[in-house]
Amino acid sequence: MFLGLTTMLWLASCSVYKYVPQGEYLLNKIEVTSTDKEIADAPKYRNLSYQMPNSRWFGLFRFPLRLYSLSGADGEKRINSMLRRAGEPPVVYDPLLSEATSVDMRRSLMNSGYLNARVTYSTRNSRRPKTTVRYELDPGKMFVVDTIRITVQDSAIERIINDNIDKSLLVSGMNLDADVLNDERNRIVELVHKYGYYRFNRDFVSFVADTVRGSEKVGLRMIVAAESTDEDGRVHPHRQFTISSVDYYLSDKSGNLPGNGLQAARDSSGGISLVYPGQDGKPYLRSKIVDNHSFIRSGMMYNSDSISKTYSSLSRLGILKYSNIRFDEVPGSDNELAASVSMMRLPKHSVALEVEGTNTAGDLGAAASLSLTDRNLFRGSEQLTIKLRGAYESISNLPGYSGDTYLEYGLEANLDFPEFLIPFMSQELQRRSQATSRFSAKINAQRRPEFQKTIFSAGWSYIWGDSWQKSHRLDVVDLNYLVVPWISDHFRSEYLDQITSAKSILKYNYEDLLITKLGYTYYYSNARINSTAPFQYTFRVGVETSGNMLNLLSEPLGFEQNESGQYKFLGVAFAQYVKQDFAFTANWRMDRMNNLVAHVEWGIAVPYGNSTSLPFEKRYFAGGANSVRGWAVRELGPGTYKGDDRTIDYIKQSGDIKLGASLEYRSKLFWKVNGAAFVDAGNIWTIRDYTEQPGGVFGFDTFYKQIAVSYGLGIRFDFGFLVLRLDGGMKAYNPSGKTLYKRLPLVHPSMDRDFAFHLAVGYPF
Repeated sequence: MFLGLTTMLWLASCSVYKYVPQGEYLLNKIEVTSTDKEIADAPKYRNLSYQMPNSRWFGLFRFPLRLYSLSGADGEKRINSMLRRAGEPPVVYDPLLSEATSVDMRRSLMNSGYLNARVTYSTRNSRRPKTTVRYELDPGKMFVVDTIRITVQDSAIERIINDNIDKSLLVSGMNLDADVLNDERNRIVELVHKYGYYRFNRDFVSFVADTVRGSEKVGLRMIVAAESTDEDGRVHPHRQFTISSVDYYLSDKSGNLPGNGLQAARDSSGGISLVYPGQDGKPYLRSKIVDNHSFIRSGMMYNSDSISKTYSSLSRLGILKYSNIRFDEVPGSDNELAASVSMMRLPKHSVALEVEGTNTAGDLGAAASLSLTDRNLFRGSEQLTIKLRGAYESISNLPGYSGDTYLEYGLEANLDFPEFLIPFMSQELQRRSQATSRFSAKINAQRRPEFQKTIFSAGWSYIWGDSWQKSHRLDVVDLNYLVVPWISDHFRSEYLDQITSAKSILKYNYEDLLITKLGYTYYYSNARINSTAPFQYTFRVGVETSGNMLNLLSEPLGFEQNESGQYKFLGVAFAQYVKQDFAFTANWRMDRMNNLVAHVEWGIAVPYGNSTSLPFEKRYFAGGANSVRGWAVRELGPGTYKGDDRTIDYIKQSGDIKLGASLEYRSKLFWKVNGAAFVDAGNIWTIRDYTEQPGGVFGFDTFYKQIAVSYGLGIRFDFGFLVLRLDGGMKAYNPSGKTLYKRLPLVHPSMDRDFAFHLAVGYPF
């Protein structure tokens, strides 16, 4: 604490003007004003500035500049060089760049339809060598399109445009916006490319705007030119191209393509031409798989949609690093194309080792996993992954038990096929579905001082997407068989034997159980990788259920019942429930250094029929690195419940309903280090009033009083392939506090009682 305070004072004492040349000014702030409030508030105009002030942590503190200012004059010295690389040099105001910025701002206003716009700028200097630049935008009146004329010199293309005129972005009354005109030009090009016009490009589409003096009404004319016009004025229409041949090239292990000094062999047995390295003996991908993932066919008309779909489909083949599609005009023909599809491969096998630290309610441990992957098991880009995992954790405060460790062993196998594995499905439907079929099997053994548990799992699911934004997952079968082979005498006598209720959640979760899950999840995102869009969001919604079919058959088939009245299948009770989850995340890009991220989630699970409570694996918990971070994992809730006995609270501090919300301000600090300030809120509740969880039941008139709140700061090391996150959270409102002092830690904070530290991999949302 003292060291951190000393560092802060040291940085604060360093002058940010140290490296500002004499007679010049540090750019302190940029202001954009306008008579039109929407224009003044629009971030796009401020972002046009050729100079931006030095970055500020969390939008407040210029620590990167202060760090740079700590360096000495000799930049060759190691310490000075290190400080300069970690920091940020001062942005010295340049009037020439302000003049260029005002020109660009005026051009942007004119492109938006303000043809008479004016932009001026001024500076406001302070006694210190710093200045504020103020840009004043006077847009004038908006020019509006009054009439629209479309002239198409090619009759065939004219029919295509007229058939799709309802999708046109040009409408009477629209603003004369250059961005809209540009989007319409792109729409026309994309539309025409779908009908075989390979050589058609943006240069063939132009616009002419006619204005009348004294009026803001515009006559707009769009001209779509023919391919060429001869000296006599005769129009030569655009040509539609046909694909005469398609060759698929497979690279060798080093990424070399056959034909470039590499012996080539050809396989045409599957109806396509597959060219591969001759020394391999046979192609590493079967021709049927390549054919199923390509939408390009010999004899078809050139179609840009087919190219995009082929890229997308080939990208799902795990054995491929990337692919490239090229078209060449066939010599001697004026309307034929030869297509070449090059596919660069990844190594067939890979090994990955992961090591992580764990912290469960203060108990430290470590986990490691070893993954072996075969990306092309049956020469169809089937991916087999076998993962071996082990974990160790010390357990404290467990009197009466012979051991004080938690051990976990796991073996998991996943086999992915890049297609729908459904009988009698047509090749065309397979090609369009872009699906993955997954089969999985898993065994997980847990050993605690109180008990041992083993979970056997097997699953069959389909994953597919309508576009890059949407994806679906259908879990056709997901079987989980939970076995508790051993319970310590102390735990049984002290806890389980004391429970008389047959509906106890404790008893239920220490008995053998079968879960037969059927589920569906939908995911949508408008966020692209490395996108700089000002607003991005994702949401996920899922539903699952279990035990319905078995319960339906239980009476007709005379299933045996246990002492709790539950039907058993093959001698094991089965769970019956329905569960629904929802999560939404929004990301606002404040500027190049700062983002504001909001996250909302909820979930509800209802046990019924053959179950009076949920299996522990399906219950919700709160607290931890991805939840309300003022609490350790599984320390919060349900409701106002406060746990006392750590040996069983990880079971009792779980629920059937979850609500959560977070607001996080993320700021880039320096190098690969980012910071965050956050506020979290949420809790869990039970559907029923269980005796072991007093105060845990959900009530519409009480739940809002039981929402816990925490706040905190975090440091993230973002290495691209890995994000290491350190978060420290403090309780602000604790619904389980019995006194006002304990219920409002925001007013009466205690580091020992109210602080939680989290070490995690990846962002919380």
